[in-house]
Amino acid sequence: MEERQTITKEALVEKAKQLAESDNTTTALKQIKELKKQWRRLSGEEESLYDMEMNDKFYGYIDAINSKVTAAYSSVEDKKKALIEEAKKALEQTNMKKAGTLFNDLMEEWKAAGRAEKETDDALWEEFSAIRNEFHDKRKAYYENLTEQFNKNKEAKESLIARIKEANMIENIKEKTAAFNTIMDEWKKTGSAGRDNDDNLWKEFSAERKAFYAARNAYYDNLKETFAERTEAKKQIIADAKLNLARSEFTDEEVNSMKALRNKWKEIGNAGKENEETLWQEFNDVMKRYFDNMKFYKQ
Repeated sequence: MEERQTITKEALVEKAKQLAESDNTTTALKQIKELKKQWRRLSGEEESLYDMEMNDKFYGYIDAINSKVTAAYSSVEDKKKALIEEAKKALEQTNMKKAGTLFNDLMEEWKAAGRAEKETDDALWEEFSAIRNEFHDKRKAYYENLTEQFNKNKEAKESLIARIKEANMIENIKEKTAAFNTIMDEWKKTGSAGRDNDDNLWKEFSAERKAFYAARNAYYDNLKETFAERTEAKKQIIADAKLNLARSEFTDEEVNSMKALRNKWKEIGNAGKENEETLWQEFNDVMKRYFDNMKFYKQ
């Protein structure tokens, strides 16, 4: 009987030693109570010197386990306090998506941190949980307000689409362009109407936008052709005026021809920024010289 008892105590001492050396304080804490129960069952009223030595070893390991658990509790407490401070910072985030990711990460770290002493752990969890609940309320209010804002932006963009359709009906290119630029600026300033609406709204608006650009490009392409035609016509007028200047007979027919060229010049219209001023200077110079010569001739 004594031999079985000695072996059992040695086994318990060995088990206590393994727990004392283990880093798993949670498992150690769970098993330590059962080990102590088993040890007490093996201990009699009278103990030999060997029993006392074994007892010292056993409880030495038990004390080591308790110290490690206490240290672990302290470490967990510090870790969870740090997580609470991080949660407070995450609560200040204005980007709800980013804040949600932060809180999810913090929750995973909380679970992995282990447990502190029960009363302390419960208090820490209550504080951490209160911050999480505050974030959930904040996020809920944010998305409710965002939905309301999405609806307002949707209405605003639908109104802009109607206005750009009207603008595309304007014939005058300057008025059309001014209206388009105003509408485009307002569109840029209008916020999102939500993922479900933005793409369709933009497609409709963009179609009208493309129609405007196509009409504007066609107008200016046609204007370039018109300017080119007017330039050639005015060059011909200048050539005719130079012929009269070269003759300088100052007959009624010739003078009337010069006056007719001036009227024809006005009727043709502007030849564009690149050519109009140069052409006019050349034409006006020929006309001035002709009529100055005519005054001199008739003196």
